[in-house]
Amino acid sequence: MTDTEYAKAIRKKATVANLEMNAALTTEQQAQIGQDFIADIMELMFTDTPNPGGV
Repeated sequence: MTDTEYAKAIRKKATVANLEMNAALTTEQQAQIGQDFIADIMELMFTDTPNPGGV
């Protein structure tokens, strides 16, 4: 994936998470949405990168 493709994927996930946050009824739901968003970004980073984190 190129940097541009990563940026687009992250922007899309952030938009979805934001919409879900706006619809969430409880702080527990918001916390879960936040955790899911972080997990999605980590999965994206570690599954598509031969050298995750530049290490």
